[in-house]
Amino acid sequence: MSSLLQFLIRPQLSSCWSLSNATDEPLSHKENTMSGLILVSHNHSQRSTLTAIYEGILAHQGGLWVSWDGQTAVLPSDTARPLSSQQKDHYETLTFPLTPGEANEGYHNYVHKGLWPVFHQRPDLARFSADGYREYKNINEAYARAICEHALPEDRIWIQDYHLLGCARYLREAGLTNPVGFFLHQPFPSGKMFEAIPDWRWLTESLLCCDVIGFQTVQDMNNFIVWLESEFRTERLAGDSFRVQGRIVRLGVFPVGIDLDDARCLRDSNSCAFMEMQCRENLPENTVLSGGHLDDSAGLPYRISAVEVLLRKHAVYQKNITLLQLAPPSAGYAHRAPEISHTLETLCGEFNGVHGMMNWYPVNCLTHAYSREEQAGIYRASRVALVTPLMAGMSLMAKMYVALQDPDNPGVLILSQFAGAAEQMDGAIIVNPYDPDAMADAIHSALLMPVRERRHLHARLMKGLHLHSSHRWSQAFLSMLSDQPVMPGPVVATAPSLRLNSSRARY
Repeated sequence: MSSLLQFLIRPQLSSCWSLSNATDEPLSHKENTMSGLILVSHNHSQRSTLTAIYEGILAHQGGLWVSWDGQTAVLPSDTARPLSSQQKDHYETLTFPLTPGEANEGYHNYVHKGLWPVFHQRPDLARFSADGYREYKNINEAYARAICEHALPEDRIWIQDYHLLGCARYLREAGLTNPVGFFLHQPFPSGKMFEAIPDWRWLTESLLCCDVIGFQTVQDMNNFIVWLESEFRTERLAGDSFRVQGRIVRLGVFPVGIDLDDARCLRDSNSCAFMEMQCRENLPENTVLSGGHLDDSAGLPYRISAVEVLLRKHAVYQKNITLLQLAPPSAGYAHRAPEISHTLETLCGEFNGVHGMMNWYPVNCLTHAYSREEQAGIYRASRVALVTPLMAGMSLMAKMYVALQDPDNPGVLILSQFAGAAEQMDGAIIVNPYDPDAMADAIHSALLMPVRERRHLHARLMKGLHLHSSHRWSQAFLSMLSDQPVMPGPVVATAPSLRLNSSRARY
């Protein structure tokens, strides 16, 4: 792109913003940006394990976090979109609202009702529309405008997940030559399933504007490579590099890890201790944790069937076990969440009506929105975690469960073979989530497991969590984006750079 075209485009992009901060005085470009890293994600306001991961990365090395603020605002065409700046201890956030159309059509419909089913190998559930596609592109362009307004020449731009597949295209069209990386948190579908998306070519060409594309697992990356080579003229270069449509793109596998400091803070909180005590006093001794988003990949009916098989095989669990299903409203933006929530409640009611007693319910479905600290207490009180999605990019819940356990008396993790975490969580019991008998046997084995064996498995799992921590994840990805080798060994904290102003079942 010529320098003249860059000059013409960038002022047009930056003129669409109205910047505000704590002092209500607009900061200049160099005064309100931190050089180094610009992390771009879809919703800063959600309190989740992933949000804590982003916060830990930015607090560790400094940077700028560009995100939707979770709010909507009606924005007339001649009105600047408000952009809010907030200075944290070691990094800065830039957030902005979406229009109602962008939030409803682009985010909830196009992403969750369209992209999500395809990425999770359920294209039969996908629903696409021209309005959703248009608003999805508007969202991605809005992000690009915010980035263009605040990017310094030396900044690396790291875009997170399929909500923002088109962002890199708009950055390149605006003339930005910064290194741009994209990380896909979802699994990438096999075969030609990606082409079930009507706009797959535009999305792919946009993604190929990145310098680095990261995946959770080797399988995901291989699925992408096989599909890419079948649809685009692709030249394999040395190592992990490919030439596609005249651009060189590097691909890599970077399994996302959790922030162990975050887990430690949750574990040490008063709310965690209180909730753990409440659970131990009021729930059966054999509490099996079940959780995850309310979506079609959760496999919740299979888990309930597993408890039914367990009760049929082992009468000892009558009145002495409960499957504790966490189904908070915060997961309600997932595809078909209202219908799945209704189905889950119906299943639990019918199951408890048949198998339960006056003072005992074998399945408890909790829809209350617990804080992360309270959830940590529930995790610690559960002897077993049944994390068995039918398909998942990683499963951070599984990792948090392990990190929150008492190493002297830890619980046991049962994990789906179709979760990305299964590739690296040595010490979990791996099961087929479609097989209730296998899951029932795994639950029984976990509940009978001697403490010495549980400690051994937990130690192996914790070793993996340290090896694949969130800081190692970010270091590996950003090193490739910067074309620098990753040094072996633990990540050593450094002072962040501040901005100028601110079998069926197996082990």
